[in-house]
Amino acid sequence: MPGLVNGRKRSLSPGSDEEDNESLQSQELGSSSKRARTNGYHSESPSRPVLPSSYRADSLTGQNGSTPQLVHQPGSIYRVTMRNFVTYKEAEFLPGPSLNMIIGPNGTGKSTLVCAICLGLGWKTEHLGRAKEVGEFVRHGCSSAEIEIELTRDPQRHEENPVIKMVIRKNDNKSNFFLNGRAVSRRRVMEECRSFAIQVDNLCQFLPQDRVVEFAALNPVDLLAQTLRAAAPEEMTDQHDELKRLHSDQAKLLLDQKTHADNLKTMESRHNAQRTDVERVQERAAIQERVNALELYKPKLEYNAAKAKWEEAKSRKLTAQRELQNLEAQVAPALESVEEKRKYVEDVRTAVKKREKLVQRSEQNATVQFEKQNEIEKSIKAAEAEINSEDKRQKDLYQNRARIRKQISDLELKMQNTPPAFEPASYNERLREFTRQIRDLDEKIELARQQNSDCANQIRQRENRIQNLERDMSNLRSQAGRQENKLKRQSPETFKAWRWVQENKTLFKGPVFGPPMLICSVREPRHADAVESVLGSSEMQAFTVTNDQDFQTLQRSLLGQQHMSDIYIRSSKFPLAHYRTPIPREELTALGLEGYVVDLLEGPDEVLGMLCDTSRLHATAVAGPRITSEQIDNIQNTAINQFITASEVYTTTRRREYGAAGTSTRTRRTKKASIFTDSAVDTGAENEIKTQILEAKGEIEELRGQQKQHKETVESAGKQRTDTQEQKNDTEQQKNALQTAVATFNALPSKLSAEKDKLEANEDNIKNGRQAIQEIKERKSRETLKKGKESTLFAVSIMSLQKSHTELFEAEITLIEAESDLETLETKNIEVRNMLDQRKMELETLKDELRTLREEAQAALERVNEANMRLTERDVEIQEEQPRDQTVEGLQNDIEGLQARLEMVHEGNSNVMKEFEERTIRIEKTKEKLERISRELETLERQIGEIRGEWEPMVDTLMSQISDAFGDNFARIGCAGQVEVLKTEDFSEWSISIQVKFREHEQLSILDSHRQSGGERAVSTIFYLMALQSLARAPFRVVDEINQGMDPRNERHVFFLVHARMVDIACAEHTSQYFLITPKLLPNLKYDPRMKIHCIASGEYMPEHHKQLDFQSLAVRALGVQRRISGVV
Repeated sequence: MPGLVNGRKRSLSPGSDEEDNESLQSQELGSSSKRARTNGYHSESPSRPVLPSSYRADSLTGQNGSTPQLVHQPGSIYRVTMRNFVTYKEAEFLPGPSLNMIIGPNGTGKSTLVCAICLGLGWKTEHLGRAKEVGEFVRHGCSSAEIEIELTRDPQRHEENPVIKMVIRKNDNKSNFFLNGRAVSRRRVMEECRSFAIQVDNLCQFLPQDRVVEFAALNPVDLLAQTLRAAAPEEMTDQHDELKRLHSDQAKLLLDQKTHADNLKTMESRHNAQRTDVERVQERAAIQERVNALELYKPKLEYNAAKAKWEEAKSRKLTAQRELQNLEAQVAPALESVEEKRKYVEDVRTAVKKREKLVQRSEQNATVQFEKQNEIEKSIKAAEAEINSEDKRQKDLYQNRARIRKQISDLELKMQNTPPAFEPASYNERLREFTRQIRDLDEKIELARQQNSDCANQIRQRENRIQNLERDMSNLRSQAGRQENKLKRQSPETFKAWRWVQENKTLFKGPVFGPPMLICSVREPRHADAVESVLGSSEMQAFTVTNDQDFQTLQRSLLGQQHMSDIYIRSSKFPLAHYRTPIPREELTALGLEGYVVDLLEGPDEVLGMLCDTSRLHATAVAGPRITSEQIDNIQNTAINQFITASEVYTTTRRREYGAAGTSTRTRRTKKASIFTDSAVDTGAENEIKTQILEAKGEIEELRGQQKQHKETVESAGKQRTDTQEQKNDTEQQKNALQTAVATFNALPSKLSAEKDKLEANEDNIKNGRQAIQEIKERKSRETLKKGKESTLFAVSIMSLQKSHTELFEAEITLIEAESDLETLETKNIEVRNMLDQRKMELETLKDELRTLREEAQAALERVNEANMRLTERDVEIQEEQPRDQTVEGLQNDIEGLQARLEMVHEGNSNVMKEFEERTIRIEKTKEKLERISRELETLERQIGEIRGEWEPMVDTLMSQISDAFGDNFARIGCAGQVEVLKTEDFSEWSISIQVKFREHEQLSILDSHRQSGGERAVSTIFYLMALQSLARAPFRVVDEINQGMDPRNERHVFFLVHARMVDIACAEHTSQYFLITPKLLPNLKYDPRMKIHCIASGEYMPEHHKQLDFQSLAVRALGVQRRISGVV
């Protein structure tokens, strides 16, 4: 179970007496010597103490008279507890107030503490550079995780230490926060942290493992911003942001001022050039204005004409109405007789309809009576059917009674014959014996079959082994196979990882290329030494990916899940064509060079591009065999910084700022090739494989002999089982026959009783059936009487129907006669009717005409109203000048004349007047803008001067302090360094320049990724962070494995170089808390009593509860072992 070794409960407050007692339990016991062994071997220095003298003298008792007791500063971390978080099931850290060094083997969860601090204080996953989803931090197999962080209180604001708790849910990737036991939002937690000046998002304070390279790659501008956030008061960062904003506003205003001034000059020039066109447009506008006014006057004349037509049509309509009224009075007597006859026809027609309804009701009544007759008839027939059915049932009952009586007689006769005796126990014992024999035989058969199957599996395993061995032998004889064997000898983990990649290609988004020593080759064997002199083992064994997703997948699978450590993963960031050679290839011959190292290799472009990125193969030249010393000197004067001869590798370093004095050249011996060589077949390995093949074949023959014996056993036992099964079946048949006979005899009394019960029930059914037949006959008689009564009522309804039909016939004849009389009268008056209809039609025509004219006049009036709404004073003046008696035709002639004049005046640009007026407005507005911009620029200049006068001296002072501390750090290791601010007019481009010198003959040079090695950049980075230690406002700082990105050959040396200085600075008084995660378990590091060492102990051998493992007791035991080894009693 992963967990942190800790043998006590959490302290109640910072600086308590219990704090010293826990320091031993959380420190690594073997920090200054190797672990003593008791298995017969001894350490290199058995006389050296297990613990440092300062630690042994004071830490065990918790008292140290020479070292002042440090206390936690407000906001520093007092306790971190984790449950089901990443690798930890349960863990608790109790950091000290000064330097906290976290040590432990790779994969034990050192960086998990960094993740817990970041997430637990409210910051998100992107600040870690690891998993994106917070749910991925929950321990495998668990549904949730908890982080609890106790910060040291600020006495002026808190009565007790603030405790922040974070609960992570895996299923929905959500989290909840609690502050002192109360649920709060993430924002509230971050407000609490910022009140202590905690900046997890600042790389100068919080540098997790996966962002070390990111910090080293910070550009100078970002480095200044991060430094101010970490070491300067918050108002300085605010002032810097304000200066950047003000300068940005100033630059925008200056650009706007120039733009507006140029626009004003252009507009005034165009304004003067358009005045002639404007005058022509004004003349044309006057004519157009008169045309528009007359066009608006036309609807009024059209309305007057339409109104006159309407009044004339109205007079004609009134005349037609009077004539129609006179005609109607003259023909009224003749039409009245027709109307009287028409009314009589309607009365007769109404009587016919009433008699039709009476006939319908009579028909319905007769139909109802008829249906009742049918229902009664059906009921009578149903009764007759029931009588027939019951008679049939009675007949069946009589027949069943005879059958039951015969069955009773047969059963009584059978009961007189007793069956033979039956002993089931004897038969059961015999059957059990047969069953035991069969089971034993089955087990024997199954065992033999299983043994046969095991032999077959072993044969297949050995056959597969023979195939693998034959493939290995074939690989020994091929170049690819020999290369794989070399990789397997150099790095078994890399070989295993390459096999895994080949078997899991579907997991990757793009291609994943294997180590260059496998998939690349040297074009000519004579160049192998040159290639291997440039490429290190990490590049030769590195995997190449083409996208970030595959990088994460490969890293997570190999380093995380499979816990491999000797693995290198590189990313192919650019295509091979991206990497330009220092000088063209055609110029190399004159310098005695044959080409560049990249030209000597064959392989995928992505892999070659990766090697160019990491080892600069495209920039490293290869000399020919006859190169002269003069040519070597000439090469050093070109842009080529590295080239290789047959015996040496030349590397030239140039510092431009120092001219010719800044050029230096280093040489080293060319490495002898061991990978890209055509070595002979390993006969020893080949003979060993042949021996293994012969052994496997011998084992196969032996196994096949065993298979034959097992098959014979199966056949023999199978025959015995068949015979035994037949004997068992015969015995079971005999037992079943006797058992059936006894059971049948024993069941006879119950069957006899059941048959007598059936006979009694049958007699009851016969009696009940007779009674049912009598009841049905009585119901039939009642229905027959009812049928006679309903027949009488049906006859009465038929007579009523006949009478209704007769009356309807008489009424229909009367209606025909009346309609005939009406038709005769209408024929006599048809001429009068036609004349009257003609006059009515004429009147309707006049009404339609009047309505149309009214609509036309109304439409004309609407046009007049619409025109009046658009009238201007000038239009009214023009209209009043027109004659009172002017017609529409005359007005149209005047308009056409004006339009003819309008065509004679050149139209020009139709928008010139609009442009002229709009430009006039724009010119005035532009002048106003220029005046406003000038005022704003004066204000900005004054504000920038005021803020800069206060801010710039503070920045200079801060940079001076950082530079002094930075230079002091370098001076203590025999090197030099300084820090300064590069100032420009644009405050957003102010930056930090870090200059370092690692060798006596060198000059100070700017720190970047090209001039210094990975180890030098790492040293500079950590020294810069340490320079901020005494100035930092943050209550704690975190650095996780500063060796990231460092050359593996130099990381151990660099870490020892830096660590001692880090201990001196971080353990000084009045500095903030410091967390340092070490890259590996490194011995012989410097120790200070103020520092606290946390040794991660995790794995499958941890006790169930982590507090059961007490480092203090282990230290006592270690001291005892040390004394025994030293011979001290």
